[in-house]
Amino acid sequence: MTTETMTGVAISLETACDFASCAPFAFPLHKQLSKGYETCSVLPVPSSVDSWREEHRTARKRADRAERFGYHFAEIAREDFDEHIYAINTSLGERQGRPMSGGYRERNHYLTLPEYECPRHAIRTYGVLDVRGTLAAYLWLYRVGDLALVSSILGHGDHLAKDVMYLLFQGAVEKQASLGGYFVYNRADSGTDGLRYFKTKLGFEPMEVAWEL
Repeated sequence: MTTETMTGVAISLETACDFASCAPFAFPLHKQLSKGYETCSVLPVPSSVDSWREEHRTARKRADRAERFGYHFAEIAREDFDEHIYAINTSLGERQGRPMSGGYRERNHYLTLPEYECPRHAIRTYGVLDVRGTLAAYLWLYRVGDLALVSSILGHGDHLAKDVMYLLFQGAVEKQASLGGYFVYNRADSGTDGLRYFKTKLGFEPMEVAWEL
């Protein structure tokens, strides 16, 4: 389990989980995070979405605003939204002051994710849809033991001003609340001032992280 330290947190990826598929899922990510991810943007997974909304007034108001525009959160199957995801990825030529990388400018055909045996070792795919059922934003989250890693998170340029990203993260909080642990959203020094503001309003703070097996 995760234990707090004087300088931050130690996050266990729980490679000794009961299911045979968990260790092969966790080990590659542990290797990746152990180099260069010593200080990250971290948010303890709230005990409930209501407690998160109570503590983060700006995020709550913006998520509610998106809902008033007719958007709703859903857990999605990526393979059903190939063209929608491509439209999101190519809706802006630059993100965070940098051109979009080539991978985002290519059409991808997503395969169906496996039926994961363990709820604590799984890829979860979330989205926000508009009233027509068009995907406006997506989040790929890797749940690996006590880690809830924000792997990919992107919104369509035409919808960002309507606060769809706040509704997207609120939905992720609601889905993950029962599992505890920590959300991690990249390195603490990553992104522009705008991204750091967004992370702060969601509740993320810079923390030193020790990655445990």
